[in-house]
Amino acid sequence: MGLLYSHYEANPVTNNSFKINAVSGTLTKTYKDSYFVRFQRGSLMEEFYFREEKPSRTIGSGRDNLWDVNDTENYESYKGRYYKVKEIVVLQVMLCADNNYLVEAIDKENYEKMFESFGDVDE
Repeated sequence: MGLLYSHYEANPVTNNSFKINAVSGTLTKTYKDSYFVRFQRGSLMEEFYFREEKPSRTIGSGRDNLWDVNDTENYESYKGRYYKVKEIVVLQVMLCADNNYLVEAIDKENYEKMFESFGDVDE
């Protein structure tokens, strides 16, 4: 049955055929303060969102993102440029057509606020 839907021959004489390898899925918003963002593989955003240590997003662009010497904690250097960043938690990722990512993320401070009401939990 699955083969029927993944391979279709339009005309056996001319052998016009289409092979479809598709995965469908749904991303649903997980938290009130979370947001969705789309970006391409190999982009600057991929570098910041998918880092193992301190995943983050850049804030602002152009003049809004200029380095402030008095605020070194919120700026990071990447390939010779300084970017104003904010730590995030990546919740869901979907790889879409044309090497695009669809990512649900939330700022780390908002994510941690949700769990403050639980207090200390012994592990």
